[in-house]
Amino acid sequence: MTRVFGLTIAMSLLGACVASGQDDTALDLHLFYKPSCARCEDVRQMLTELQREHPELKVHVYSVDEPENVELMMQFYDRYDVPEERWVGYGAVFLGDRWWTSYPEIHAEVPATVASMLGKPVPPPPEPEARVDGHDRVMEVFERFGPVTVAVAGLADGVNPCALAALVFLVSFLTIAGRGQGEILATGLLFAAGVFLAYLGVGLGLFRGLQELSGFSAVSKLLYPAMAAGTLVLTALSFRDYLRARSGQPQQMSLRLPTGLHRISHATIRRLLGGPAFLALAFAAGAAVSLLELVCTGQIYLPTLVYVSSTQGLSSRATPLLLLYVTMFTLPVVALSIAVWRGATSERIRRWARQHAAASKLALTVVFAILTAALVASSLSFWLV
Repeated sequence: MTRVFGLTIAMSLLGACVASGQDDTALDLHLFYKPSCARCEDVRQMLTELQREHPELKVHVYSVDEPENVELMMQFYDRYDVPEERWVGYGAVFLGDRWWTSYPEIHAEVPATVASMLGKPVPPPPEPEARVDGHDRVMEVFERFGPVTVAVAGLADGVNPCALAALVFLVSFLTIAGRGQGEILATGLLFAAGVFLAYLGVGLGLFRGLQELSGFSAVSKLLYPAMAAGTLVLTALSFRDYLRARSGQPQQMSLRLPTGLHRISHATIRRLLGGPAFLALAFAAGAAVSLLELVCTGQIYLPTLVYVSSTQGLSSRATPLLLLYVTMFTLPVVALSIAVWRGATSERIRRWARQHAAASKLALTVVFAILTAALVASSLSFWLV
């Protein structure tokens, strides 16, 4: 990989020499892009036209959907001394000793820079596009607060009543079965480990699937608006659930685990943790229950994954953000296990869950609203640019 990078840098430096009059030397330009990114495609088309106008220009295109190209892009950032606040997940151009990570700057400066390096007349700069600049500022906000949004989404999902109900039942069942506080703590931690790995595996699979789908521009143009519409509906339903929980009608909530899966979840806990080998099976129980609850918890998990994959500054950090989400989602399991170990009773935990059902639904409403706004902004980049 180092040898490949050294070769590409050498080619770029050779291209810079063209500005000194070496017309027989190719000028190399390197573009890192994402196939599903409409603005990236716009840049590619611009560079294709530029290459037709200047046969001496060689355009090297790298898809960041390929892990080795992400590593190569990081090496370019480091070699060109690009400030970290200007690092983006895709949409970066390197030419000679110059670099750009902003779409408006690429459109405004790259054609003139190419012409200047090739010793040709410099074309006039294009008219500024205020709408694109405004959209970029909006997306920068979502990128800046992306990790916080992901963390809050994971925690809100973890205290979601449909997820919390299984945890309360777990603690109650272990207490009734006569397990000691130390045994409940060990069981809870193993259960949490099962939840963590199962949920992480599902997330990695879903994110990979989203990457494959987003490789088709037409699919992306439909996927993000459809998901934005879905999260808007979930925002309204979650707010209605909040009002019902606040008025003492939690049984009337819409976004909850279906009765059949609710019973299967409890039966799984009883079957796996009711025997003498309960500690050995606690991990499997956590994984099984987390998969059963995906019908409910996936309502926020999937939109969060789409939000990360559709946001330029976040998609390159997808794995750390996914780990952050799953960690926050698993945190309530660990917290309840520690609470019981320190003396909290199952009845006290059940009462706390009922008292905070409305607050958890309100938190989910806020997260759904933020995800809706972010997905709408991402959708605009496909339809309006």
